[in-house]
Amino acid sequence: MDRRYNRRNPWTRSSPEGRALSTIPEAGVVQARPTIATVERASAAKIFLETYFNELLYKPNARALRGQCLESQLCNYLLMTPEEKEKIRVQYRRQETCHLRESRAMRAGSLAYHGNQDSSPLVNNYEPLQILGKGSFGVVRLVREKPAPGHAFPGQVYAMKVIRKTEMLRNSQEGHLRAERDFLVASEGSQWAVPLIASFQDITNLYLVMEYMPGGDFLGLLIRQNILQEPIAQFYIAEMILAVEEAHRLNFIHRDIKPDNFLISATGHLKISDFGLAFNDHWSHDAAYYNTHRYSLVRRLKININGDETDQKGNKDLLKHLEWYQSLVSGLDRHGKHPLASNEDLRSLIGWRNRHGNRTAARSVVGTSQYMAPEVVLTEEGRKQTKQNIVDFKKNFQFPSRPLVSDKCKDLICRLIQEKDIRLCSRRYQVKYRDSFKSYVFPDDAEDIKAHRWFRNTPWDRLQSMPPPFTPNLKSDDDAHYFDESEPFEDWSESIPSGVFLRSEDVKEILFGFDTHVQAKAMELIKIPFDAAKLRSIDRDIDASKELQPNDKATLKQFIRFYGHKERKRPRDMLLRDKDTKKTSLRIRKETAFMGYTWRRMRPGGYIDPKVTEIPKTDESQASTLNIER
Repeated sequence: MDRRYNRRNPWTRSSPEGRALSTIPEAGVVQARPTIATVERASAAKIFLETYFNELLYKPNARALRGQCLESQLCNYLLMTPEEKEKIRVQYRRQETCHLRESRAMRAGSLAYHGNQDSSPLVNNYEPLQILGKGSFGVVRLVREKPAPGHAFPGQVYAMKVIRKTEMLRNSQEGHLRAERDFLVASEGSQWAVPLIASFQDITNLYLVMEYMPGGDFLGLLIRQNILQEPIAQFYIAEMILAVEEAHRLNFIHRDIKPDNFLISATGHLKISDFGLAFNDHWSHDAAYYNTHRYSLVRRLKININGDETDQKGNKDLLKHLEWYQSLVSGLDRHGKHPLASNEDLRSLIGWRNRHGNRTAARSVVGTSQYMAPEVVLTEEGRKQTKQNIVDFKKNFQFPSRPLVSDKCKDLICRLIQEKDIRLCSRRYQVKYRDSFKSYVFPDDAEDIKAHRWFRNTPWDRLQSMPPPFTPNLKSDDDAHYFDESEPFEDWSESIPSGVFLRSEDVKEILFGFDTHVQAKAMELIKIPFDAAKLRSIDRDIDASKELQPNDKATLKQFIRFYGHKERKRPRDMLLRDKDTKKTSLRIRKETAFMGYTWRRMRPGGYIDPKVTEIPKTDESQASTLNIER
C-alpha cells in the first residue's frame, strides 16, 4: 500500500484506506441540572412577556390618543387652511419623534446598571435638594432636573420617590408597586391626581419622579389651622370627592384614603397621591400571580425548599402547613397554566388571563390582612379602647358642643357612617351587593353624595378654577417650608448597620455631660431592635418617665433614632427565607422583577428641534390653544 501523503485526499481515521477504521467518538451529553436561578429567570421572562403583550394588546396607545386629540382640535378651527393644519401636524410628529427618542434613551439607561453596580445614570440627571419625607417604602426627595440639550424648560423642580427594592421584594410587594406605577401612567392628564413625570430603576431602587406639590399635605394644613370653618371644610371635602371619583373612573380603588395622601398644589388645590395600596382587580397586581409562576416551576423541577427555622418547625404543624398549601393552590387556580389550543394566538392567550386571573378575595377590595387602617387615632383611653369605640360607633358617636356643626353637615356624616345596606352611596353599589358584577368601582359614582343638601351650592364643574381658601406662600420654586423637617420615624432607618452595637464607653462619650442614669437608659434602649410600633411605645415610655428632664427626653428620642437598630421583618416568600436560595432569589429579582417599569411623560413644554416649523401667525389665538403635547 502506498503510504505517501496525498494532499488532495488526505487520510482520516474514517478513511477506507486507514488502518484504524472506527466510529468517531462523540462527547457525552451533559444533563443540565435546574437550580433556583433557573426558576427565577424563567419566571421573570414569563412575567415580563405576559405583562408586555397585555399592555401592547389591551391598553390604549398613548401616541394614538394624542393624535386623535390633535385631530379633534383641528376640526374645531374652521378658519385654518389645510396648509396651516398640515404644518401643525408636521410639528406634532417631530415632537412625538423627540419624545420617542427620549423614552428609548431612558430604557437604555435604566438597563445600564446590569453591567455596573452603581446607580442608574438616569439618577444623575437630577440634583437632590432636600428630603421631603420618609416611610416604609424609602424616601421622598426634592430634586431639580439638570439642564439637557433639547429640553424647552430645563431645571424644573420635582419630587422623587425612591423605593428600596430589597424591602419591597421581601414583603412581596411586586403587585402593589406595579399597580402604583400603572395608575400613575393611566392618570396622565388628570387634574386630580399628582402627575407622574418619569419612572425608572437601578439595581437598588425604583424611582418615581412626580410633579412637586409645594403646599405640603392636607394633614399639615389641618395641624396648622387646628379647626377649619365649615365652608372651608366643604370646599376641601368636595375636592377630595372629585379626586376619589377620578381614581374610580380609572377603575382603581385607592384603599388608603387619609389627609396625608392629599397634597396641595402651588395653586392651592388638592391632588390625590400614594397609590402604593391601590387595587383594580388586575392579575398583574396580585402577589399570587408572581408566586404561581415561581412555585409551579419549583414543583415541576422538583427543587427542595425548606425555608427558615420557623418554616421547618411549622411543617410539623399540619394546620399551618395546610393553610400555606391551600393559599398556593388558590393562586394556581387563578393564575395557573392555561391549556393551549392548536390554533390559539397571542391575543386569546392573554385574554384568558384577563378573564380568569383576577383576585377573588373580598378583603382585597377594602384592605389586606396585613394592612387594615393601622393609623387609629390614639387617645388617653388607649388604642384598644379607641378601636372598640369605632366598632360600637352607634352608641359612642356624638358631635361635640363646640365648634358648632350645621344640621346639614351632621346629616351627611350620619348617613355616611352606616352599615353598607343603608349607607349614602351610589345606587349601583347597593345593587352590586345583591348581584355580583365584574367591576368593583364605577365611573361618576359620587352622584348621590354630590346631591346631598350640604353640597347644594357647590359648583362641581368649576372647583379647579375657583380660588381656594389657602394658597401656599412660596418664595421660590424649591420652597419646602410646608413640609415638616422632623418627619416621624416609620420603617426607614439611617442608623448604623445592624449587628454593630455601641459600647458603654461610646455611649458615655456621645452623651458626655448627661447624668449616668440617662446614659444607662440610652444603652438599654439601643440593645433591642425596633420597628415603628415599638418606637412609638418607647417614646411613650420616655415621656412617662418621671426621672427624666424634658431635655433628657428629647435627647434620648434623637439618640435611639440615630444609633438604634431597625427590626428586620421576616420575608413573606419562602424562597427568600431559605438559607440556600434567599441570596440568589433576591439578587435575580432585583435585576429582573421590574422589567418594563421605565416610562416618561411627554414634556408639556415640548422639545427644541432645530428643524421645527413655526406655527402660522395668521390666527395666533386659535393656534396657541392647541394642546398637541397631551
